[in-house]
Amino acid sequence: MSLDIHSAVTLSAVLALLMGISLRYVLRDYPATLWPSIRLWIFGTFLQPLGWVLYGLRGEVPDLVAIVLSNAVLSLAFAKLFQALRSFVSRPASAILVYAPVVVVGLAEIVFTYVFPSIRMRVVSVSPLIAFQFAACAATMLLGSPPRRRSYVLTGVSFALSACVLLLRTLYEGLRSGTLPSPFIASPMQIAVFAVGTFLPAISTFGFVLLCNDRLNLELVRQATIDPLTGISNRRALGEECGRVIATARRRGHRLAVLLVDVDHFKVINDDYGHDSGDSVLQKLVGALRSELRPEDSFGRLGGDEFAVVLPGVNETAARVVAERLRQAVERTEFVIQGSAARLHVSIGFALSVPGDDDFDALLHRADLAMYAAKRAGRNLVVGPLEQPAQ
Repeated sequence: MSLDIHSAVTLSAVLALLMGISLRYVLRDYPATLWPSIRLWIFGTFLQPLGWVLYGLRGEVPDLVAIVLSNAVLSLAFAKLFQALRSFVSRPASAILVYAPVVVVGLAEIVFTYVFPSIRMRVVSVSPLIAFQFAACAATMLLGSPPRRRSYVLTGVSFALSACVLLLRTLYEGLRSGTLPSPFIASPMQIAVFAVGTFLPAISTFGFVLLCNDRLNLELVRQATIDPLTGISNRRALGEECGRVIATARRRGHRLAVLLVDVDHFKVINDDYGHDSGDSVLQKLVGALRSELRPEDSFGRLGGDEFAVVLPGVNETAARVVAERLRQAVERTEFVIQGSAARLHVSIGFALSVPGDDDFDALLHRADLAMYAAKRAGRNLVVGPLEQPAQ
């Protein structure tokens, strides 16, 4: 049983239209950050049924509509999909890269429909242009900084396979003897091409929905683990990271330290200048502290004006050196509060891991005791485990 090309064109139009409607319904409640790429994808998806309907009217409407306009509309649809993917990965494409293939497709269809009429030349000239658009979509998803999630791979591979089919079509029609008497002849190559046109919208759109879901899940994870004010880890995330560091240290026989940093007299800032000023101070404080830490160190906000640092692979001397650097970094930082320069100080207590009693809460409790010892001793001090008073 052979494929009826007219039926395939109709199916392509219906599927693309349904995918566009479904996409508009499913993604309408997604975050605003995703909507620039979502709008572009929906636009491209809705253009595809228009292109296929015009293509299916060949013989009933002028060739300018059924050949030139239909292929240009389809090329524009794929350009919008490419633009959507580039927007999604925050690498906007230039207008030339987006629209040049569309213009060339239209010009090629005009030349080989009216100037030098040839179905073979239309196929050989237009197919690689559309393949280039598909390849550009595939490259956007598959190339770049790893790791790539499965949604990227699915979307990219669907476009890559479509590009391969069109390149094979270019070689097949360019090298074989004879030519198609009609684009609606159900040859094996034509069946493969129209199968791509039928199923690409469904597969690629399914991949795009997965991309959006992955991005949404990542954002939910980020909100659950990142302190919204300072952009560093919250207590939960820091505890999980410390657990991993402790497990690694235990396997390697290393120690680690937890530092508790508390701003001296921070309540005065909030009371006298307001919480907005206090928030601004904390954000600048985080920058000062982070500049003194190593890439392997973990840094998070416990709440209010309390921060914790996890230092893997250090002894007491090294932990004290880092803590003192942090204290001095804050001391020399100039804070501006409602237009006036101000200096802040911090009290820091730290604790070292002990075999058999080295979970995050235990370390944090001992660091907290050391920090309060620093407060009692006059503030703007570093106090370590050997200096803690008996409890």
